Amino acid sequence: MDFDTIRPIISGLIGATIAGWLAVKWAKRLPHATIQTKQQRLAREQKGVVLAANIGAGIALATGLVLYLGGILDDRDWRGLGLMMGLMAFLPSVVIVLCNLRGGVGQIRDGFMAYSLAQKTPPFLLFTLMTLMFCGGLWATYAFIPKQEAELGPRE
Repeated sequence: MDFDTIRPIISGLIGATIAGWLAVKWAKRLPHATIQTKQQRLAREQKGVVLAANIGAGIALATGLVLYLGGILDDRDWRGLGLMMGLMAFLPSVVIVLCNLRGGVGQIRDGFMAYSLAQKTPPFLLFTLMTLMFCGGLWATYAFIPKQEAELGPRE
């Protein structure tokens, strides 16, 4: 077995080790409500919204798998992964905003906080990653747009 064969395994193990270390280090930064009952109230009020947001993320994951397993995209095409990651950030955000729109900005903020609590991730980290994923999705979407010069040939 040559190094090119085991390189992805080594990379995955290193990444998993770093992720585990960061999870332990950042566990102290999880959002803690001033009172435990506020967290329980948020979880109870936003239970359906968080479930719908997770279903949206699952739909995005399934979309990415269909793109690759269905043969629509080549195995080495990065655009499907970018599109999938962008949708995994965009769809839950849209669900949270739309479901909490009637309650105003405060309820939308509570929805995002409940989502953060449900994901067991500090808000600054979760929303930073979601923003980066969304930007990657926009980039992948832009890459799907055919370039006119490539179709028409170079201008003279």
